[in-house]
Amino acid sequence: MLKLIKLEIKRNRLKGYITAGLVITVTLIGLVYLFAAIPYLDASDKDVQIFMTYNGISTLSLVVATACFSILSSVMYNRFIIEEYTSKKVFLLFSYPVERNRVLWVKIITVFLFIVISMIFSGMIVFSIFFITESFFPLCQDVLTLSTIFGIVASLVAYSITSAALAVISLWFGYWKKSASVTIVSSVIVSSIFGSFSSEILLSGGITHNLMILVVIAAGSTLVALALITRLSQKINTMEV
Repeated sequence: MLKLIKLEIKRNRLKGYITAGLVITVTLIGLVYLFAAIPYLDASDKDVQIFMTYNGISTLSLVVATACFSILSSVMYNRFIIEEYTSKKVFLLFSYPVERNRVLWVKIITVFLFIVISMIFSGMIVFSIFFITESFFPLCQDVLTLSTIFGIVASLVAYSITSAALAVISLWFGYWKKSASVTIVSSVIVSSIFGSFSSEILLSGGITHNLMILVVIAAGSTLVALALITRLSQKINTMEV
């Protein structure tokens, strides 16, 4: 499996996607500081209290990050799977001395791991910079503790898994319609629904409460992704060329 993943990475260069991840990271850094500065820009806003705590700032930032990396993942799935299985490239794929479903799983695992690892690294960079500057020039009125940092890091991992899993739903719609645009649009819609749903729930609780909910969301979305991948694998196994 590892050899196949390495071959898949060689076939589909990741440089462009790494660059996209760096752009997202820089954007998130600016967004975190913007969220922290909102109480100073408009203190009369009734929702300003959200931006006065590290939980509120991290939750909103991670929801945005989840959407960004989920969309990036859908772009990768379009390149790795949709384009190859809906064009003449499929003849080359099926000529490999490897089971069809194994090739599909390798592609999905490659993209899934890339997104999870990229988002974790991105989040670590963003919050490390933010927390370091907070220790010298604090913007947030909350108190930064080790438990807060641990909760945010754990939440980052859960959000990263959720982001990668949500993209599989977009892949399913894209493959069903044999359309790259459907894949991207589906990703935007799914990410928007997740962002609206999760932010309403997570902003009302503490970090420990949020982490428990995030674990359930990550596990649930992963199970849904596994079910869709299994179904997609069955369709490709019976595909005629």
